[in-house]
Amino acid sequence: MRTPSFITGLSVLTCAASFSKRRPSPLLNVKTPEHLDKFDDRHETPQTYTVPPPWKGPEHCHVEFCIFSNPESGEGMSLVTTSRSAFVVATAEMPLSTGLEAGAFYEADIPGKGSGLIANRTIRKGEIIMERPPALLIQAVPHADLEPEVRNEVYQVAVDRLPEPARARFLCQVGSTIYDKIERNSFRIFVDGDRKHSAHLGVFPEVSKFNHDCRPNVHYRLNGLKHTTVAVRDIPAGDELTISYIYGRAPHSTRQSQLREWGFACSCQQCTLNTTETGASDNRIRQIKALETEIERIISTRGAAAAELRPEMGGKLVELYRAERLDAYLAPAYTRAALIYAMFGEEERAREYAAEAVAALERETGPGAKDGESMRRLAREPRGHWAWGEGRLGRGTDAM
Repeated sequence: MRTPSFITGLSVLTCAASFSKRRPSPLLNVKTPEHLDKFDDRHETPQTYTVPPPWKGPEHCHVEFCIFSNPESGEGMSLVTTSRSAFVVATAEMPLSTGLEAGAFYEADIPGKGSGLIANRTIRKGEIIMERPPALLIQAVPHADLEPEVRNEVYQVAVDRLPEPARARFLCQVGSTIYDKIERNSFRIFVDGDRKHSAHLGVFPEVSKFNHDCRPNVHYRLNGLKHTTVAVRDIPAGDELTISYIYGRAPHSTRQSQLREWGFACSCQQCTLNTTETGASDNRIRQIKALETEIERIISTRGAAAAELRPEMGGKLVELYRAERLDAYLAPAYTRAALIYAMFGEEERAREYAAEAVAALERETGPGAKDGESMRRLAREPRGHWAWGEGRLGRGTDAM
């Protein structure tokens, strides 16, 4: 094994062989400046908007798609996009590269995987591991539609515009070509709401160091242009840091099939259980789906069906998630459980699950989580929450 390479800010400059990884593609919206709201994108040309200094561009334009770059944005950023989208990005709040202190984790060779990240101390649940802006943003249309020769030329120039450390990190990612590296390591980002040309592929080279696990100990989220990774359970020193490339709440055969499409057979702990344990795991997944469907059916139906709701349904749902080690997906389960116990007037359990829901929502979605304030109110004052006593009165509710 080679000497570990500690990852802190700009220091990831080593390349190692790695199995093919392709990143999941969550949706992300960057807020559009208010003065652009009435823009008619049918009239856009590459000269429509001018990016402010120190941004440079447009250059190397093909139709309306051009290269824009800024060596001072984050650790450096290049765009292949329209002038409008470039202006939206250039005038958006740019996140800083932050996270755990130097030496909290390091890069090392992982048997059967290539390179990966290893905890160098106990990383506690809820600790933010990395916050990063993208190094490269590629508008989805040219990525899919440009002629390969033209696309490769444009991509080479865009990567060349990155400062040397950022360029080195990008080139260290898996993939035989720049196009390949984007395909295997990008996240889908919408920089301009639902407008034409809004969909982009964002590449965060340091995030590409996380290997896959169907029961990951790290969750990622995207807010604005910021990619955040956060521990979803305590990670002992010596353990690998992992994220999931797929939604893990699926049976064994489905997970294996999805991951084979990305070029590898998963050998994580959950995928190498014996036949009996795999069967039990798949059964829990089926129970989770059935129980969530039943809860939603009851809650959405007013009248006699509401009497079918029972307080233990919430506790059972959380129990199944915990048994399956679905730590990265607990927020909805905790939220449902908190509301159900409140509906039946079980104050202690309502408070307990509401507090757990707040923490899980912040880990999974961020401080501005949609249901966060409701859960905070429920944890503070269950009897004043809208859900209090609804189940005992036999009434349904639309807000769950």
